[in-house]
Parts: sequence; structure tokens; C-alpha cells
Amino acid sequence: MRQWYACLMFIPLFTACAAEADSRTMLTLDQAIISVLERNPMLKAADYEAKAAAERIRAAQLTPAFRTSLELENFGGSGIHSGSDLLESTLSLSKVLELGGKAGLRGDVARNKALLLRNEQDAQRLDLLVEVTKRFVQVVADQERLALAKHTLKLAKKNNKAVQLRVNAGKSANTELRYVGISLAKTQLELEHARHALATSRLKLATMWGDKTAEFIEAKAALFALDPPATFESLAQQLERSPDLVRFATEQRLARTQIQLARSRRKADIEIAGGLRHFNFTDDTGLVVSLDIPLGNRSRAAPKVDEEEWNSQRQPYDLEQRRLELHATLFEVHQEIQHAIDAVSIYRDTIIPLSASALKDYEKGYNAGRYSLLELFVAQRTLIDAKLEAVMAAADYHRYRSEIDRLTGAGLSFGGHQ
Repeated sequence: MRQWYACLMFIPLFTACAAEADSRTMLTLDQAIISVLERNPMLKAADYEAKAAAERIRAAQLTPAFRTSLELENFGGSGIHSGSDLLESTLSLSKVLELGGKAGLRGDVARNKALLLRNEQDAQRLDLLVEVTKRFVQVVADQERLALAKHTLKLAKKNNKAVQLRVNAGKSANTELRYVGISLAKTQLELEHARHALATSRLKLATMWGDKTAEFIEAKAALFALDPPATFESLAQQLERSPDLVRFATEQRLARTQIQLARSRRKADIEIAGGLRHFNFTDDTGLVVSLDIPLGNRSRAAPKVDEEEWNSQRQPYDLEQRRLELHATLFEVHQEIQHAIDAVSIYRDTIIPLSASALKDYEKGYNAGRYSLLELFVAQRTLIDAKLEAVMAAADYHRYRSEIDRLTGAGLSFGGHQ
């Protein structure tokens, strides 16, 4: 496994995590990425697939093997041929001589296919790192959601006590106790759901490196550290590093090689054979030489040559279409990440403080009898929802950030085949 992958950082905020965190209890994104790169089954399978590709290159470069043949004539028939007196036996050695450099061209085709496989594996590896980042972010977001659910339960219990005091004092009807009891029960259900969601997201993350249980207790990250992305123009210039576009460049090289291989088939391969013939009747031997040259190779090769040439002609258009699609996708993601930053800023700087201030007023007002229980519930739910929306917007930011890294091929080296 390439060690430089361990240094890949998809989201700058996660580098602030404690380096000495105990991996058995606290998990950082870097630790998750390292575990995936070292233990993911798909990446292990890719190593063997690459070795198999190397063997295909060796096999493609092999020239046709020598062949031996034994031919027996004039025996086991009738009359003077009934026995083996007139038997003629010929032992020969033959070899097909390939013309036009076919073996080398086959090797070039296999080599370019191996490069294409490497591009695909790099893309899969990058997809895998994007996926582990998204799952890690989901765990962090679910942790925040669970914390909010616990806080909501505390508020519900606080409401229950406040209502009980008012009922005992004769300031509220017993009906409010029923409503607050319903609210408390629903809050407990929300807490259980948050726990289940976190358990699921933790397990999904752990399966990325082959574990069937999540050994870590907490995913550690600064969720609300949101760095502004680079400008769209500068990111658009990096699109040529995208694995999708790099793959097209390799496909173009492969197409040119396949055209050359198809053209080489215009030259006929010659099969030459030579050996000894033994005559039983006279106990003599003689040399035998044969030459086999097929005819019409140029016309037979023409359709394949034309096919490969037509396929190569469409590739620049496919490349341009994919480039346009990536450009549009990058613009969309760049807009979404900007929106996520703005949303988090508005929620944390304006909506949450105002909601918290309003909730304090409603709590005081409810205790003083100025506001109803329903109004208190609405104020509490407004604050909780605002905090949850801020968490979701921050999680979206990091998901979009990883998508930008995927589109631009950030942090991924293609070994000079860019």
C-alpha cells in the first residue's frame, strides 16, 4: 500500500484533532483514512488485479510457440499398403513468423490497458476516500444530533417540573400535565432514534476498513471549522487532474495503439515448417520444408482498422462532453458549499442567539403566566431545530468539500500520468 496516501487530507478542519488520541476510544479522520487504505478489501483486491494485469502484458508479448507434428502415411490400407512396409513418417517442427511487430503492439495494448486499469483503481481509491470522509462526517453529525436529543430531553423534564409546580399551585389545569407527558415521551423516542442512527453510522464507517463492529467510541472533529473554498476559477483549472479526464487521456493512447495493432494485421503471418521424412520401404530419410502464407490479409484487416479509427475519432468529443459535465458539477458544488457556509454563519450568529434569548423570555413568561405551554413548546423547538440545522449545514459543507476534492483529484498522484 502506498504510504503517501496516509498523508491525504480531504478536509482541513480535521487536522486540528488531537494527534495522540487513543484510536480505541477516539477516532480522527486521518486514522479512519489510514485504516481504510491498509485494510479495505477492495484495495487489497486491487493489488492482485494489478499483478494479474502485469502477467497479461507478459502473455501479450509472447510470440507464437514452436509446434511439432508427426505425420504417418501409406500404412494400414489394402493391397501393398496393408502393412507398414510402405509407411512414410514425417517429423516436423513449425513456427509462425509474425510480421508487422504484432507481438510488441499487443504488449503496448496490454500495457495501456494496465494503465487504464490503474486510472480506474486510482478513481476507485479516491471514491473510497471520499466515501469514508462522508461516513466520518455522518458519524460526527449523528453525535451532535444525539447531544441535541439529550438536551431536548432535559428541557422536556424541566417542562414537566414547571408544569407540575403550576398545577400544584392551581395556576394550570391538569390537562397541561398530559400534554407535557406526551412531549416527554416523544422526546424519549427521538433520543432512542438518535442513538440508533449513531450506532448505524458508526458501523457503516467501521465496515469501510473491514470491521463488523465499531471499536471506537467517538469520532473527533471540529465540525464548525469552515474554511472558505478556493475560487471557482482556480478550481476549474484543476479539473484536468480529475480521474475521469485522466482516464480519457489513457483511453486515447490505448486507441492509437489498437489502431496500430489492427493495421499490423494487414501483413500476413508466415508459417514455416521443416523436418525429416522416413521411408520404411528403403529405410531412407529426406528433408521436408513447407511454407504457409495466407492471402487477402489487407482486405480482411480493413474493417477492424476502420472500426478502431472511427472509435478514436469520437473520443475527443466524449472528452469535451465529460469536461463540460464536470465543469457544471463543480460549479453546482461550489455554490452549495458557499451556501452551507452562509447558512452556518446565519444560524450561529443570528438565529440561534435570538432563539435562545426568546426561549428565556418564554420560560420566564410561562412561569409568570403570560405565555401558554404551547408557546413555550414552540420556542424550545425553534431553538433545537436551529441548532440541528446548523449541524446539518456544517456536515453538508464537509461533504461538498470532499466532492470538490474528488472532482479536482486533489491529493491524488497519478504517477506522472496526468
